[in-house]
Amino acid sequence: MELTVKEFEHFYRCLYRPLGMYVLRYTENIDDAEDIVQETFANVWDKVSSGEVISDFKSYMYRAVKNRALSFLQSSPYELSQEIQNDNSDEVEEEQIYIAERDARLWTAIDKLPAQRRKIFLLAKRDGLTYAEIAEELNLSVKTIEHQISKALKCLRDKAVKIYTFFFG
Repeated sequence: MELTVKEFEHFYRCLYRPLGMYVLRYTENIDDAEDIVQETFANVWDKVSSGEVISDFKSYMYRAVKNRALSFLQSSPYELSQEIQNDNSDEVEEEQIYIAERDARLWTAIDKLPAQRRKIFLLAKRDGLTYAEIAEELNLSVKTIEHQISKALKCLRDKAVKIYTFFFG
């Protein structure tokens, strides 16, 4: 498939976050993961713009970022776990891609919450603060915190991320 600039930009917007979540599994560092994804997109754009044809762009990108992440880890002082080194199963790979895409959809939905609600939600669910601690930190009542968490969960459920509700509440 030959890609136009517009099609490439579409793939970039759709795949950037899922690829980042996928690479994060290997690097365990968000900055390194973002660098790897950006470098991979730049490298692939060079190939595409010079006429190389990529038949399944999404699969190609997942394989490319994985290979770049593994190369990065081998050239860095980090120790590659045996699990990651032996991770060549297509079934495991598909599951990891699914999980990365699912996580990216969740974070996209969280990003779309109103700012105050998102802050309260993340303080509670990501950072593990109690409602009382959040209320004290933000100068709000505990009831307001409960209400905001409830509204955030409802919004996430409404956006078809029900699978995550058992993690968050």
